[in-house]
Amino acid sequence: MTRVLIVDDNPDSLYLLRVLLRGHGHAVDEAANGVDALVLARQTPPDLVISDLMMPVMDRYTLLRAWRADPALRDIPFIVYTATFTEERDRLLAEELGANRFIIKPMDPDQLIERITSVLDSFAHGQLPPPPPRAHSGTDNFRLHNEVLVHKLEQKAQELERANRELRAEIAERIRAEQEAAQSSRLLRAVVEGTSDSIFVKSREGRYLLVNAAAAAALGHPAEAIIGRDDAELLGAPQAARLTGNDLAVMQSGETSTFEEVMLVGGERRMMQASKAPYRDAQGEVAGIIGIARDVTQRRQMEAALRLRDEAIQQLQQGILITDPTQPDNPVVFASAGVERITGYRPEEVVGRNCRMFQGPDSDPATVRRMREAVAAGGACSVEIVNYRKDGTAHWTAVTLNPVRDAAGRLIHFVGVQSDVAERRQLEEQLRQAQKMEAVGRLAGGIAHDFNNLLTVIHFASDQLTEMEALPPEAREATLAISQAGRRAGRLTQQLLGFSRQTIVQPRVFDLNANVTEAASLLRRLVGEDITIQLSLDAGLAAVKADPGKIDQVLINLAVNARDAMPQGGRITLETRNVMLDESYVGTHLDSAPGPHVMLAVSDTGHGIAKEDLPRIFEPFFTTKEPGVGTGLGLSMVFGIVQQCGGSIHVYSEPGLGTTFKIYLPAVAAAAPARRPQAAARPPRGSETILLVEDDEAVRKVAHMALTLYGYQVITASDGAEALQLMQNEAGPLDLVLTDIVMPNLSGPALAEHLRQRHPQLKVILTSGYTDDVVVRHGLLNSEMSFIQKPYSALGLARKVREVLDGAQPAT
Repeated sequence: MTRVLIVDDNPDSLYLLRVLLRGHGHAVDEAANGVDALVLARQTPPDLVISDLMMPVMDRYTLLRAWRADPALRDIPFIVYTATFTEERDRLLAEELGANRFIIKPMDPDQLIERITSVLDSFAHGQLPPPPPRAHSGTDNFRLHNEVLVHKLEQKAQELERANRELRAEIAERIRAEQEAAQSSRLLRAVVEGTSDSIFVKSREGRYLLVNAAAAAALGHPAEAIIGRDDAELLGAPQAARLTGNDLAVMQSGETSTFEEVMLVGGERRMMQASKAPYRDAQGEVAGIIGIARDVTQRRQMEAALRLRDEAIQQLQQGILITDPTQPDNPVVFASAGVERITGYRPEEVVGRNCRMFQGPDSDPATVRRMREAVAAGGACSVEIVNYRKDGTAHWTAVTLNPVRDAAGRLIHFVGVQSDVAERRQLEEQLRQAQKMEAVGRLAGGIAHDFNNLLTVIHFASDQLTEMEALPPEAREATLAISQAGRRAGRLTQQLLGFSRQTIVQPRVFDLNANVTEAASLLRRLVGEDITIQLSLDAGLAAVKADPGKIDQVLINLAVNARDAMPQGGRITLETRNVMLDESYVGTHLDSAPGPHVMLAVSDTGHGIAKEDLPRIFEPFFTTKEPGVGTGLGLSMVFGIVQQCGGSIHVYSEPGLGTTFKIYLPAVAAAAPARRPQAAARPPRGSETILLVEDDEAVRKVAHMALTLYGYQVITASDGAEALQLMQNEAGPLDLVLTDIVMPNLSGPALAEHLRQRHPQLKVILTSGYTDDVVVRHGLLNSEMSFIQKPYSALGLARKVREVLDGAQPAT
C-alpha cells in the first residue's frame, strides 16, 4: 500500500484529498504546514508528498528547498498542488527547486489520481528525472535561490510594475473565491452530514468514494472503514449482487432511477428507498453513481399493517360502516364489502347516504329512536332490528354504533357494525321450542304416571266384573264399555309417554328397508285405494338400532296424517338412503348430531302445512284438524319415538305442494337378527310365593287380588323399606318380587339388589306408570330383571309372572 503525505492548511482540501486517495487504496498522512510535514516525514518517510504553496509557518518554496536538502527525503517524489501560484514562472521556479509535478487546483478527481499514479509509476521504474544538484549548504541554496529570483525580477521588473495592481486584485479575487468555495464546501458538507438520509458516491467499480454519517450507520461501519471498499466486502455477496445490479442499470441507462432495496445489517432487516443517478467525470463519461437512500422500514411496516387491516375489514362477514356526523345528515363515508354481503348494496351505492336507507315498514320505531338518540348524544348503542336488503326482503340485523373522537375529544365519526343474526335467532327459536316441548313432555309424563295407576285399577275391576256369571246384561254392557274406555285411555297414555320419551323400548339392530317394505303393505290398506304408496329404498342401506315396533308406529302416524292431507287422493313416497350429517347441518339443527345416519323420509302430495303452524306441529294436543277428528298426539308421539332412538326429525312443507318428514337415525354395524322370545308353555296359574311392593294402595290391592286369584301366595308391602323389614322376619322361600320402580324410602331396583343377597335365585319384575328409558341405559333393568308397563290387566300380569317364573327370556 502506497503512503502519501498531503500538506495543506485548508481543512476542506485535506478532507477531499484524503477521501480521494483512500478511495483508491492509498494510506494517507496529513500536515497543515511545512514544519509539521518535515517532522512527520522524517519519522515515517512517505512514498509521495503532495503540498500546497501558500501555507503559514514556512513560506511557499522553503518546504521544497528543505525537502531536497534532506538526504533522507530528497529522492521522494514531490508534487506541488496549488490554486494560488499558477503562472508559468511559478511552475519553473518549483521545478528548479526540485518539484516533480506542478498541478493547478481544481482538477477532476480522475485526472488528479491519474497524475499521482503516473508519478508513482515513474518513480518505481526509475523514470523520474533526478532532483537538481544540491548545494553544499543551506546558505548556498538560499543564495542560489536569491540569484535566480533577482534575475527574474530584473527581467520582469517592468512587467511586474505594470501588473502589480492587477496582480494584487487578481490575488485578492482568488483568495475571496477560495474562501467562498471553502465556505460552500463547508455548507455542503454540513448538509450532507446533517441529513438523516444516506448519501454516498460509488466508483464504476462499486467502491465507495464518499459516505455521510447516515450512510455509514446504515452500512454498519465507520466512514473511514467504508471508503475504498465495495458492498461485497461490507454486506456480503448475496446482498451486494442485488445492489450492484441496480447500480449497473443506472450507469448503463445514464438516467436517475429509484429502487426498493433490502439490507441486512447486524441481523436487522431494513427496507431502503434509494434514488441513484450517474456520476460523470470532466469529460462527461459515467464514472460511478451518486445515491440518496432513505430508510422506509417503519413506513412500509405501517403500510403493510394498514393493508392487512383493510383486507381484514373487507373479509369480515359483518358489514362495517363509517359515517361523518360533522356533515349534514351524517352520511356514510366508508362501507366494507361485508355490507354488500348482508344488504345487497354495493359500497359505492351506500357512500353518501344516511343509514336509514336500510330501514322499512317492520323496523321497530322504538329501536330506530334509540339509535337516533345515541347518534344525537354522541354515544354508543347496540340493537337488533329488522332491516331491508336491496331486493326488498326483510332480515334481522344486529347493529352496534360506536363514536370516534379526535385527540381533542371532538366527535368526528361513527363506526357501525352490521351482523346478520337471522340464523342465530332461528336457533334461539328452535331452542325455545325444544325447551317448551321438554317441559310439556315432563308434564305429560307426570300425568301419565298417575293416570296409569288409576287405569290399572279400572282394568282389574272391569275384568273381574266381566267374569261374573250373575252380572245382569245391562251391567255387563256397562262394564264392557268401562273396559274399552280404559284401554283407549291406556293407548292415549302410551302416546303421551311416547312423546315424553318415558316408555321402555326394545331396541335391536335391524334392516330398515325390510321394516319399511313390510309396513308398506299394511299402509296401503290403511290409506285407501285412491292414494298410491311409492318406495324409493337405498339397496346399500346401513343398519339402525331402534325398536322396530316403534318405527312402525311412526310410519303409521305419518301415513295417516298424509292421508288426511289428501282427501282427493295422491301419492305417499317412502324413501331411505345413507346420509352424512356435517357440522354445518348440525349447526342449524340443534337436535342433530354429526356423523353417518340413515334417513327415512315420508312425503305426500297433499295441501301442505301453513308456515305459521310449522313451529307447533310436534306440540302435544296441537292439531289443525276439525274438532273430534284427531287428538293432536300423533306427531308428538312420532317426535318422542325418534328422540328416544337417538335420532332427529325435521319437516319441510309448502302450502299446496305437499309435506316431507325426514327422520335421521344413527347408522350402526349390521348384526345377526335377534332370536324372538318363546311364549310361556304353561297356563298363567301357579302356587309360588310373590312379594308385591307397591306404594299406590289401590293398585296394590287389585294386584294382590289378581295374583291370589291365579293361585299365588302373596306378601304385600307399601314401599321398599317395609318390604326389607318383612323379609327379615319371613323364614319361608321367596320365588319372585313384583315391585314398582319409583317409591319413597327405597326404589324397586335397589330393593331387588338387597333381596338377592339373601335369595340369589330370586326373580324380579319391575313395573311403573312411567319409566324413563334412562333407567335401561344405566343398567338398572339388567338381564335378570323384567318389566311390565302400567296399566296392565289381571291376565296380562298373570302371564308375565308365569313367563318369568318359568325362566323364559325376560322382555321389557
